[in-house]
Amino acid sequence: FAWTRGLEFRGRLDNNQKLIDFCLALEQVCIETVESGKMTKDLAVTIHGNKVNHGEHYLYTEEFLAAIDENLQAKLC
Repeated sequence: FAWTRGLEFRGRLDNNQKLIDFCLALEQVCIETVESGKMTKDLAVTIHGNKVNHGEHYLYTEEFLAAIDENLQAKLC
């Protein structure tokens, strides 16, 4: 969350509530997406061990980012 925390801090300095809300929403969506079982291989290995399969336990980076985007768009609507 390094980027979102930095942007949130900038939002607080600038009194930009929209930026703060976006950062908080993005962080929440990241957590919810992983909790729903959609994650990258590095996270899947920590949960399921070394015998993980694409599609069953983890997504490729582009797929994971697409899931984050989809969930973020839904949250922001």
